[in-house]
Amino acid sequence: MVITIPGYICEISAEEKEELEKLMFKFGMARRRAYSLKRKGYTKSEIEKILRDELRLNSRYIKDAYHSVKDLPPHVTFGGLKNQRLREKGKISKEEFHRRRNSIVISRGDKSKNGNLNMRLTEMMELRINTGHKKWIYPKVYIPKKYLKKYGHLLDGSAPYTVIIKRRNDGGYDVRITVEVQTEVKEGKKVLALDINASHIDFAVVEKEEPKVVSVGRVELHETQYVRKGKREYRIHQAVDKIGNIAKHYDADIVVGKLNTGSFKSDNKKANRKVKNMPQYKFRQTLKKLERKGIKVEEKSEKNTTNVGEKISSLVGLDVHKCSAIAFAVKSISRNLFKKLIMLLSVVFSNEGDGSPRGWRRRGKRANCPRPGLRMMKFWASMTLRGGYSAMPGSRGLSFMDSLKGGFTCLRVKIC
Repeated sequence: MVITIPGYICEISAEEKEELEKLMFKFGMARRRAYSLKRKGYTKSEIEKILRDELRLNSRYIKDAYHSVKDLPPHVTFGGLKNQRLREKGKISKEEFHRRRNSIVISRGDKSKNGNLNMRLTEMMELRINTGHKKWIYPKVYIPKKYLKKYGHLLDGSAPYTVIIKRRNDGGYDVRITVEVQTEVKEGKKVLALDINASHIDFAVVEKEEPKVVSVGRVELHETQYVRKGKREYRIHQAVDKIGNIAKHYDADIVVGKLNTGSFKSDNKKANRKVKNMPQYKFRQTLKKLERKGIKVEEKSEKNTTNVGEKISSLVGLDVHKCSAIAFAVKSISRNLFKKLIMLLSVVFSNEGDGSPRGWRRRGKRANCPRPGLRMMKFWASMTLRGGYSAMPGSRGLSFMDSLKGGFTCLRVKIC
């Protein structure tokens, strides 16, 4: 798990600022040069040697520059496309554009070097920065007290940490310190499955040992649809915190499915806008912060869960999305149980709430149904009534459906 500690440089002299700007300029050149050489087919060792000869930069900075661009896609605009368009229109000068292109410097951590060799945070809250040729600068850094109280022990050199300095447009410098720590995630006794929709999230809590629905509910997220980016992220974090509290209360693991909203196409333009505007990727990324609290979060396939949820909905009288979450929970617990559930639902009338099976027939719309086992066929052949029978306790039937019909709580969580 990676923890990011925010801060900024609050005190820096004119000489130190000049040295930092020179370092940013060299680091920016190293990144662009490494990216260009990599696109031409040069190996990592060849690129690092060329950069050392051309830029005379610290070898650690060169390795960090290569590492920051090695996974970038083709046709990357360094400095941002927005700044390039401003330069093309003459709204910013050439010098300002070059300044914005070289606005970042990265130093990765090393455990053997007490956390970080090139950029190390001292006890006096000074950031000791190696600017090359045995030169060091010591600007003061401000980190909010709540982060120091919670994560300050990770900055004593016992764990490697990465420091990123980024220049702001107003001339200041933001500092981000990232630390990778090992957290103990406890496996829960239940599963909290999530069904993500455009304006809300439905969830279901199901026990693992004996699949039984404990609770279902809904978290409202309508304010994440058409709002500014900052407010959307704030609402997503609120929803994730609520879900984390529910998972902690029920001692449950969280499972969430991946949605490919980019491939969604519909004749309804309003539906297209809604689905493509779903912040499901950001929501999945934010869910990972719950691992810091010891809550297990997994991403699994939710294929066929919506179809199963539609059939369960007509049987138990619950919302389709909640039933989809129930089906997703069952699938995450046991795929075999999920397959049995699909087979049982394929032989039940949609209007029969008691879970009565129908006789086996190979004609009409049900001709392509999966063929049940011989034991089931003999059982259905012995039935005298085509309409089936009412489900009885202890009999073969949809006992899992009976467990859905009552007793569990239904929560409705609204993010205010």
